This record gives sequence, C-alpha cells and structure tokens, in this order.
Amino acid sequence: YQESNVLENTPEELQPEEKSQLRDGASGTERVDKTIIAVGGAKGGVGKSALAANLAVGLSLLGQQVVLADLDLGGADVHLYVGVKSLSRTWNDFLERKVDSIKDIMTPTHFEGLSLIGGDSSKLGSENLPYSQKQKILRHLRELEGNYLIIDLGGNSSYNVLDFFLFADHKIVVSGTEPASILDSYSFVKVSVYRLLERFFSEHKSFKDLVQKIKNGSLGQSKDLSLDSIFKEVRERDASAHDKLKDRYDRFCVSLVVNMAENRKDFQIAESMQRVLKEKCYLNVGILGTMPFDKLARRAARSFTPIIVEYPRSQPSKAIHQMLAAILLDRDQSLDRDDLLQKTNLMRSEAKDQIRSETMTLDGLTISQINNIYDRVPKLRQSFQKILNIMTT
Repeated sequence: YQESNVLENTPEELQPEEKSQLRDGASGTERVDKTIIAVGGAKGGVGKSALAANLAVGLSLLGQQVVLADLDLGGADVHLYVGVKSLSRTWNDFLERKVDSIKDIMTPTHFEGLSLIGGDSSKLGSENLPYSQKQKILRHLRELEGNYLIIDLGGNSSYNVLDFFLFADHKIVVSGTEPASILDSYSFVKVSVYRLLERFFSEHKSFKDLVQKIKNGSLGQSKDLSLDSIFKEVRERDASAHDKLKDRYDRFCVSLVVNMAENRKDFQIAESMQRVLKEKCYLNVGILGTMPFDKLARRAARSFTPIIVEYPRSQPSKAIHQMLAAILLDRDQSLDRDDLLQKTNLMRSEAKDQIRSETMTLDGLTISQINNIYDRVPKLRQSFQKILNIMTT
C-alpha cells in the first residue's frame, strides 16, 4: 500500500505536527485493509468511466465487497454505467455537511456487494475542490470498509486528480489509440511522478529548492535536471531521505489499458508506452490489458448496462474478465482463474433484468428521448457544418 504518501503536500501555514497528523490520518484510525484502484488518464472520452464501472461490477459479481467512487467531479456520470439512473445523495451533500457520514451518500446498486458514491457536476465549481475538502474526501475514503475501492477520475492532470490518483494502491491509466491520446497518457504518468516528487520534497526542508524547480517546469527540460540527476542529488544530500524516496517510487504501481484497439499496431501501443516510461521515468509499468474496438460497447452504454452484463461473451468483456482475474490474483494467489469466471453467470442475468425494468429521467428526458438525441447527433453536426460553410463564403 501507499499509505505513507497519501497526504504529503500540505499548506505552508500548517505546523509540522499538523502535517504529520494529515499524513498519518487526522481521524486517528487505521486504514481498512482494502485495495484501492484509481482509473485515470489525461484524455477524456477514452472509456475511463466505463472501465471503472465494469471492474467494480465484475469484482462484485465475483463475491467481493466493492465501493465505486465517482471523483470525476466535473463530469460525474459513472452511476449511469452501473444502471443507477438517479442519485438521492452525492458528494455535494457530504462536503456541505448535509449528512453526518460518507456512508449516508452511498447508493446501493443492482449488484450484490457493490455500492456507489456518485457526484453532481451540475453545480457550478464542483470540480474545484478546496484543499481541506480534498483531504476530507481522502480521509473518509481510506476508512471505508470492503475489499476494493474503485475510483473514477476526471480526464485532466489537475492537482486534485493527481492527488486522488496517487492515493490508490494500483493506478490504471487508460489510453485511446490516437497519437494525441497516447501522448496525453504518457504525460499524465510523467506529471504524476513529478507530483509524487513534489509532495515528497515538501516534507523535507532541505529539498525546498527542488520543489520549486519541479513547479516551474525545469525538471526534464535539460540533462542537468533529470530524474536521474534528482535521485543522485538527493542521495548526496541525505542518504536516509534517498532510501525513503526510492521506496516510495518503487511502490508507484501503474498499469496501462489501451481501449478501442482495432489492429495489431494498436495492440502494441501499451508495450511501446511501457518501454518509453521505463526509459524516461524509470518506472516498471504493467500492462493490465487491451480492449478491442466493438460496437457492442456503445450499445451497452446506451442501455445503461455494463458490457460484461449486457454482452458477457463479447471481446471487450473477455478482456475485462482477464483484468479482473489479474486484480484478484494479485490480492490472493490461491484463487483459480477459471473458477472466477464461472461464478458470474447467474448474477449477470438477474442484474440485467432489474436494470431494464427501471425507468429514468435526466433533467426531464426519458431513455427514448436521450437515445433519439444520440441518433441525431451526426445529422445535427452535418447541419451545423453546412451553416458554418454558408457563413464563411
């Protein structure tokens, strides 16, 4: 676990003892023995929420107690991917102290063992959390009971997103296959490393100068200030601090998932990113899996049902099954992979029927109206393009 580096970067006005309390957990309680998995990446629209939802559902179908937390506070919608069509309580109720406990905003789902903490991005400024509220969220998430906590993150590299990402034991970065998406994913991992270093150096007064260099973008811009030179300088200044930094760096567990792969070259993207991150950031990055492109994934999203429930025999579902097996085997080596995959059949069909039996509205729109708008989007885009062409001629 990365318990020791959850809350390193604290405001300068705090006294040293207060900083220590924040790092060790201000509530004075120990963290529950659960695995925290964050699903992130700097590119929106690559399938982070869908993957987080399917992993959470899959783990619950396999008998695990799971909490799915939506921390994409600027675009909170992961509840729709698990068939929850309305939320009575959200993060806003917790942060505004309308409820007493984080448990009061947990929403049950159709999947036994899976609870949801949803967000409401309709409120202005939902994404811009103050520092104190971010720490409150982290502290209470750490104390939640269960086997797994899955965190769905926003598609950016803001401080809040990076700190939520660093909070996790296992960090999954989702990338598309387009060059821009690949570059964004690489940059997201690199910036996460820089944030880890910045927070570590903030704990040690003798390294304040390094914090400033990282903040002003000097790191990585020249051979004189590379990751290699940083580690050498820390070792020369303070051998004990160097050992602590190395230990924290070694526990920086990142896995890659490439989504919507269509050909052999796409399937090799994760291996290429793995090599580059090893060379540039000295990270041993894992490859959790590659998701093939399949129109069934879009159909599942439109029916508000996880693809592993809606189309369990599809190629994306098979890829997710392999990821689930890897996640569970990492926690318990005694499990049998084939047995894990056989346990989900009955619960899939039951949950699927329950989800479809519900009605929903989104700001007054029914499912049929939403799908009708979805179908018309290409036509609307063409109409707007014609108008723009007329205006420019």
